[in-house]
Amino acid sequence: MQRFMFCSVLVTLLALLIFSCSVDNATAPEISQAPEISQSDQLPDPLAKKPAPSLTGTTNTPFTLTPPTFWNGTVDFGVDGIYGLTFVSHDPPRLFSQASPFYEEFYIYELGATYTNPATLYLKGWNAGVVVYANNPPDTTKFLANGKIEEAYGPLEMWQGRNVHIRGIVTWVSVGLPQGAVGTFRIN
Repeated sequence: MQRFMFCSVLVTLLALLIFSCSVDNATAPEISQAPEISQSDQLPDPLAKKPAPSLTGTTNTPFTLTPPTFWNGTVDFGVDGIYGLTFVSHDPPRLFSQASPFYEEFYIYELGATYTNPATLYLKGWNAGVVVYANNPPDTTKFLANGKIEEAYGPLEMWQGRNVHIRGIVTWVSVGLPQGAVGTFRIN
């Protein structure tokens, strides 16, 4: 009796399966009638990110004894131009420490002009960093800073709001008296 019930249930399930799978071709849509999916309808691939554009230049900023603009020089962005570069320091260096933190504003402007002329100012921002003093003063020392562009104009206006990364070396005339700094100035 159990065998008969099992077989009848199995036959019923097979019949339902067979009849439910048959499709009337008149009601089935043609492939050509299926809606097309455009590129804009597809979700972007989160792993396929484009690299952020960046602008990298070399800096040469001699040290002046003229406060508050102790560092005045140039930044060379290659095909994107050479500009004047001024750093205005807000914190004096800690000469008694192996590592000296600093905070400063930077100005990038038309070469031959001054940073105070709004008509020739292209970038204004800030950076905070640290100078790591040499074990044998006045040997060269390394510095590293990160910051942000707050204002951008003219040929550099597309860099508004971008991050800044600055690194390089400082050369010294004597202990506590820098000669100048060279390095890289990267915007991304």
